[in-house]
Amino acid sequence: MRKEFGMKSLPRSEQPYEKAMRLGISALSDAELLAVIIRSGSAEKSALETAYAVLNETCGLSGLAEPDNKTLEQIPGIGRVKSIQLSAVGEIARRMWAERTEESLCLNDAEAIYRHYRETMRYLSQEEVRILLLDNRMKRIRDVVVTRGTVNCSLVSPRDIFRLALKHRAVSFVLMHNHPSGNPAPSAADRVLTEQIKQLGDMMQLPMLDHIVFGGDSYYSFHEKHLI
Repeated sequence: MRKEFGMKSLPRSEQPYEKAMRLGISALSDAELLAVIIRSGSAEKSALETAYAVLNETCGLSGLAEPDNKTLEQIPGIGRVKSIQLSAVGEIARRMWAERTEESLCLNDAEAIYRHYRETMRYLSQEEVRILLLDNRMKRIRDVVVTRGTVNCSLVSPRDIFRLALKHRAVSFVLMHNHPSGNPAPSAADRVLTEQIKQLGDMMQLPMLDHIVFGGDSYYSFHEKHLI
């Protein structure tokens, strides 16, 4: 069920720009913050009314982080350019979150890795497979997208995973992928692939430390389940 945002007439002193100057930007509501970015609405609606329409469409500010939010273009007063601007706001927020959690990221902790990558993975409409590459001090080298848009994780080639890991001189790695359905429970194919990569990694002395499946607000860790 969508969260509805009401609209009421405001005196000039309570309009977003004036309110921000008088009370500070933190005093603005979600809709008022968006109205400052939108700047102008349509012939029928003000910027603030348009902002409420955006929040209704995205079910709140968090919906701006969805990578392909093309439905915003259909809102009167938004269009293609403002849709991109609003998506940029969501992407900036996501990257700020990633930067803030980077320093405290514990690469031995599946939950910490999930929290760090949650905002990147949770809104993807297609399955994406990444590997988190680690050095000999268990420090993050980088994360690399192996493939995206697959029907399921079983279509990933183990060869591509190890080729990328060797290319970046990793000594271990964490496999990550998302389930757009929101259910992180691994499929039978996910389990088979995990076992294959684990065996190959052990043989190559390039171990896979965990395979984490992202599913909206939850995750599944093969390591936590003692399957790796």
